[in-house]
Amino acid sequence: MVFNSFPFLIFFTIVLFLYYVIPIKYRYFVLLLASYYFYGYSNLSHVPLLFLVTLISFVSGKAISSSKSKKKQKNIVILSASLLIFLLLSFKYQSFIFGNINLVFKTNISIDAIIIPLGISFFILQAISYPIDLYRGDVKEENNFLRFALFVSFFPQILSGPISKSKEMLPQINENHRYESKNILDGLLIVLYGLFKKVVIADLLAVGVDNVFNNLHDFVGIPLIAAVFLYSLQIYFDFSSYSNIAYGCGKMLGFELNKNFDTPYFADSLKSFWSRWHISLSTWFRDYLYFPLGGNRKGKARSYLNLIIVFLVSALWHGGAWTYLMWGGIHALYQILERQFKLSFKNNFLNVIKTYLLVTFAWIFFRARTLDDARYVIANMFKFNFNGILSQLKSIGWDRFDLIILALSIFIVFTLDFLNYKKEMSSKITNLNYKFKLLIYLILIFTTLIFGHYGPGFDKADFIYLGY
Repeated sequence: MVFNSFPFLIFFTIVLFLYYVIPIKYRYFVLLLASYYFYGYSNLSHVPLLFLVTLISFVSGKAISSSKSKKKQKNIVILSASLLIFLLLSFKYQSFIFGNINLVFKTNISIDAIIIPLGISFFILQAISYPIDLYRGDVKEENNFLRFALFVSFFPQILSGPISKSKEMLPQINENHRYESKNILDGLLIVLYGLFKKVVIADLLAVGVDNVFNNLHDFVGIPLIAAVFLYSLQIYFDFSSYSNIAYGCGKMLGFELNKNFDTPYFADSLKSFWSRWHISLSTWFRDYLYFPLGGNRKGKARSYLNLIIVFLVSALWHGGAWTYLMWGGIHALYQILERQFKLSFKNNFLNVIKTYLLVTFAWIFFRARTLDDARYVIANMFKFNFNGILSQLKSIGWDRFDLIILALSIFIVFTLDFLNYKKEMSSKITNLNYKFKLLIYLILIFTTLIFGHYGPGFDKADFIYLGY
């Protein structure tokens, strides 16, 4: 079940109604049942794994709380994290590990194909955070297993985040969330905005981008370079739309989930970009990997090594592929060069352009299926033919109407992003008079229904990060 589907609309409407009509003390139980139903909807066989991950983290927390030895507590944290990471490796990286063993040692180890459980990378990181936060004293022990299970499985965020640390989410689960019409209306506005970005922009971008990257050798020059830049937009609109919908659903239920994007393509440095892109993941790796490794406290060389480790681990978190490792390595190199040589212009606009171009180049490896595909794109994207530029763009898979819709929609969203970047417009919009909000609701609903990319013959694109 995905957010941009009719079953989810029915599911969430029922959950929202039940949540606010039953007594407050039972509401967390309704959310827990809804979360397990939501997770098991696509593949019931993966529910036991979710339960096992929850149990390991909860029992580890119990063991930490009952021990007064800091050394023993630390060993429990290491053991629980190791067990959870082992589960992640077992399900997500078998093909990558054994494939490379076969390649290096000329063996022929065969393994049965494993369906990777949706959201495994996200809910395992949440589960790992609890024993660590408990050990550090950042959160109190949660004695209610069902409430803790809700923290790990909360349905708006379980499949693709945003990732919540235990110290951020557990206190909210233990709060009594009362019905507030403002939360419902504000959350609905954010959900509608997310659906607009997904259905009108991201899914339409996916048509052309997928056509090019799935048939690379049919394209050179302008179509290739267009697909590269448009993929940078697709992944932003797609992933930020999911985060919008997750945040909006959480808000309607009384929860404040982490903000995951903050106008990342207006960043004027690579460091700034990573403080604005997939914020919940970046801060997780900062707090639970970069700082424990020593951060920048042990000298410049050690800090650079720590950056390399963090970006390579982050790359592997996205999936077992050399293309991801190359993407992570490139970003680590960017960070090191930027810090070492202070690579920036006096003009801030030029810094924004520089950052966007560097990020977009790295996205080639993130999107390419193989390193050979990435090399083909880089080698052929600048072989320009300026005859019939419009027909070349149409060859990607869009007609003139599609190009107009894309241009207008992207312009509108980036204008809103720019205003938010300058004046924090999002808070002003949520504080508008209800009549103005109603107008915005209607505009978003009708533009999504009229210009959304769906209908007979359309293969709806899943959210990009559902596979991670």
